[in-house]
Amino acid sequence: MEILQQRLGVSAEETMVFGDGLNDIELMTRATWSFAMRNAFDETKQAARFITGYNDDDAVMTTIEQVLKLQQ
Repeated sequence: MEILQQRLGVSAEETMVFGDGLNDIELMTRATWSFAMRNAFDETKQAARFITGYNDDDAVMTTIEQVLKLQQ
């Protein structure tokens, strides 16, 4: 994520990440907008700043749309 942010010229404040697995914990540290899925491991939820809905409920897209609406 750090390399991608550097290449795109975006900061942690401009980055949104979503995860549910233990492998996503490090990812959560690279973004101000870090979301764990409701069905994520407890450790992943603790690493995220926010908790969103379930994978099966289209929660990623719903959350992105909600955040973008707040930016307007």
